[in-house]
Amino acid sequence: MTATNHALTGATIGLLVANPLIALPAALLSHFICDSLPHFGSSDPQLLQRRWFSQLLLIDAAVCMVLVGVLAFNHPFHWPLAAVCAFVATSPDLMWLKKYVRARRHRPAITERSLLLSFHSQIQWFQRPIGSLVEVAWFAGLGTILVTLL
Repeated sequence: MTATNHALTGATIGLLVANPLIALPAALLSHFICDSLPHFGSSDPQLLQRRWFSQLLLIDAAVCMVLVGVLAFNHPFHWPLAAVCAFVATSPDLMWLKKYVRARRHRPAITERSLLLSFHSQIQWFQRPIGSLVEVAWFAGLGTILVTLL
């Protein structure tokens, strides 16, 4: 899933669950649940080197920041928890940063043996461009829910 959809999921959890001891682990778990759904992506390692992919990442990060700004501006009940949950729900994707940087520098990927990295890779069973349809539906659904919570 895109960072935007992970952040929307986390923010929604934060707004609906008042208890941080429940909301924060739920937001983290939501990342892996969302990644197990069909979503946008490609198995092509050259994808990371493409300019449009870098632009997509920047837009995605900007939308996440706008989401936190909207939460701060509207001050819904539990908005700070929602903002933190948005970050927590998105944060597991930071493990891919090293791979992205190496690809952008045209360096070969280093195969790491991490249980979390292996798990995270295996649950993403359907990453294809057509998965963007699921991403759009997820965005529309959670966006609608989030607007009603604001």
